[in-house]
Amino acid sequence: MRITLKLFATLEQYLPPQRSAHNEAVVEVADDAGIADVLAQFGVPRDQVHLVLVDGHFIDADRIDEVCLRDGQSLAVWPPVAGG
Repeated sequence: MRITLKLFATLEQYLPPQRSAHNEAVVEVADDAGIADVLAQFGVPRDQVHLVLVDGHFIDADRIDEVCLRDGQSLAVWPPVAGG
């Protein structure tokens, strides 16, 4: 199946070269892929996963092993951010 993978800030480096924008790419993943599967497929370190959205809906980072994706969905991931 195809999904749109959006990785932000320091996670952008894990996107494949065929990007449709600076921080996103349409990617092929297994038909039964979950969030954790997609992140592993692209080498995104789990300790760098902080904020996760699927089609704009918040997914608690502790649940990424439980949530499966569907064809056409959008997965957006941000790392922990610090600021002052």
